[in-house]
Amino acid sequence: MNIVLSSGFLVPQTIGPIEYFRNVKPRLEARGHRVLAHRVPPLASCKARARALADAIQARFGTDPLHIIAHSMGGLDCRMMVGENMNGLGEAGRVRSLTTLSTPHQGSPLADLLAGKGPDDLRRPLFAALEKVGIDIGGLRDLTSDVDGSLPNVPRDFPHIHCRSYAAAGRGGARPTTFVLLPSHRYIKQKTGQDNDGAVAVPSATYGEFKGVWPCDHFQMVGHNFDPPPLFGGIGQSILGALGFASAEFDHLAKFDEIADELEAIDRG
Repeated sequence: MNIVLSSGFLVPQTIGPIEYFRNVKPRLEARGHRVLAHRVPPLASCKARARALADAIQARFGTDPLHIIAHSMGGLDCRMMVGENMNGLGEAGRVRSLTTLSTPHQGSPLADLLAGKGPDDLRRPLFAALEKVGIDIGGLRDLTSDVDGSLPNVPRDFPHIHCRSYAAAGRGGARPTTFVLLPSHRYIKQKTGQDNDGAVAVPSATYGEFKGVWPCDHFQMVGHNFDPPPLFGGIGQSILGALGFASAEFDHLAKFDEIADELEAIDRG
């Protein structure tokens, strides 16, 4: 089985030895699958990112069928890639399934705050000006609440593709996300009243066949916990736990195993 891992906004597929999908590629390869985790322009528009991914898929898999697992903005890139039939990826028999993980299909209030809503927003000319000098940060614009109406509706228009989605609602407890995401978690909750993982609200992540909510934050979904290590070892961990601030563990690889089981079932028919 061929599997493509599609990464999100801002963070490249690899930073030195650090993988965006931590330990996921070797995990899937150990099951006998061929896995592509290609680096796309991390700040660029959906169209630019989709084109880079489509070309990498063509180079690696040719016209063979494949499955896509996409995190965050990566899911929007794949909607663009399929919808515009880049390298024939919208045709029947090419993309067997698209599984999105905390993808902001209805946009993100964080992007609305930074990039504005609608083409007439005073912040929008900045993107055009930067693009003229070769700086593409169109990904931020494509994460706003305008995005859903500008991207193809894959479940409706490409019924041969199994579209599935997962959301994340944070860890629960006194501290629902890593410290890094706490301000954004609170902003989204205040703005929308919706459960979220510090980057994407649960309703926005719902797309196609909704498979459920994971008890983790946005980074933990792909295996990263940015909590600072507790001082004084186990004593420090116990103190933080008593205060409700213990570092939460999440077994993301077990979740990817479950996804792989389901994709294998799709291939078996």
